[in-house]
Amino acid sequence: MRVRFAPSPTGFLHVGNARTAIVNYLVAKKNRATMVLRIEDTDMERSTRESEESIYRDLAWLGIFWDEGPDRGGPYGPYRQSERFDIYRKYTEQLISQGNAYRCYCTKEELESTKKGAGGEAESYTYSGRCRNLTDAERKKFEAEGRTPTVRFRVPDNEPVVVRDMIKGPVEFNSSNIGGDFIIIRSDGVPVFNYIVIIDDALMKISLVIRGDDHLSNTPKQLLVARALGLPEPEYAHLPLIMGPDRSKLSKRHGITSVEMYRSQGYLPEALMNYMAMLGWASESGEEILPLETIIDQIDLKKLSKNAPIFDFQKLRWMNGMYLREYPIERLIDLFIPHITMAGYDTSAASRRHLTEIIAVLRTKCELLSDISSLIGIFLDDVAEPDEDADAMLRGEDSKKVITAAHDLFRGELTADNFAAGLVARVKDVTGLKGKNLFMPLRAIITGRQKGPELDQSMPLIGYEKCRKRVEYCHDRYCR
Repeated sequence: MRVRFAPSPTGFLHVGNARTAIVNYLVAKKNRATMVLRIEDTDMERSTRESEESIYRDLAWLGIFWDEGPDRGGPYGPYRQSERFDIYRKYTEQLISQGNAYRCYCTKEELESTKKGAGGEAESYTYSGRCRNLTDAERKKFEAEGRTPTVRFRVPDNEPVVVRDMIKGPVEFNSSNIGGDFIIIRSDGVPVFNYIVIIDDALMKISLVIRGDDHLSNTPKQLLVARALGLPEPEYAHLPLIMGPDRSKLSKRHGITSVEMYRSQGYLPEALMNYMAMLGWASESGEEILPLETIIDQIDLKKLSKNAPIFDFQKLRWMNGMYLREYPIERLIDLFIPHITMAGYDTSAASRRHLTEIIAVLRTKCELLSDISSLIGIFLDDVAEPDEDADAMLRGEDSKKVITAAHDLFRGELTADNFAAGLVARVKDVTGLKGKNLFMPLRAIITGRQKGPELDQSMPLIGYEKCRKRVEYCHDRYCR
């Protein structure tokens, strides 16, 4: 078995395309097959090498590695379509000489006029075949006018075309209902996707094409080209497109859609891979968080749902948080540090051991790596500026009693050796307060918020001096 992932380098890798890459990768691993990366860069205006490089980075970050591609070579290259024009040219001449294709001299304006109905509205369009049987004299006349022809494929009439699809089952089309003779070479000489994709798949010996089902309607055209050229027809698996929560096609208005943004926001590749890999099917156990090896073992294209999966952003965040809690702490430190730095903190001022202890506490409060930017100040700021909720609480009378007691204790009996263990108990003794009336004000004083790590975990890591300064700050602010 040989499979391929064939993105266009016209922007960041969309999660829908990433899902296609993931399924190709999993199927290849399960079947010990070869995975090919082919770059479909015939959109000359929009394709860039920068985008191509970003695709490599995103795939590698996800843990997807291919066997053949532009960066690795292989026996069936080149693996960029822009470098294969000589190959396509040979097949184009073959189609023309066989009578399966012809040069079309219709101008854009002429074609547009035929697309309009009597009321001036665009209608479902089938090319009329106007240039199918031009005489030599007519061709010379058009060329003398300076017309540059396209090349059209001659679609046979009323021919059944069956797409063998592992997910949808056999899907039958009729050649008379696919829009008539379609362009395979544009007037600028650039070949069209529906033409060259089947040539590439055949020459690269791709036996199974796994792609989004937005390509299903194009497949009959590709199979007709294969038949005309005597090329083998691959088997297909058209994946239902990912939908947003409102059941429309997933787009930026729903949330993050590029792999690069998921990386920068602090998602773990293992979590995104796990979530994306299981869109549209369920594991045998019903578990949703699975090792990659288990997913590879259990994935079955024939069991994938025919219905479009819904992208659940909250579920992905939850899954990422679960991965953060189980991630090896030493690896996690290096992943968190860039986000701490971006939040404006100098991590070199703290020892790695201290950072490790802090992150061991905070990772249970994070769903994303970037969440630490709003939490790290609890431990690294000199003063924990109370947020809105904490500020409102600290203005209450019971809170002022707690502040005053803590202030007096830090000026008296509490030292660096006993403050972490003694603060809560001694404030309780002095004020007579207990439960949330005691703990919530103390948390607000020390951390600047009502929610966060437990005081017995956080105070030793914050340290005596910072805790003392925070009590002094709150006393000056609320008790003067």
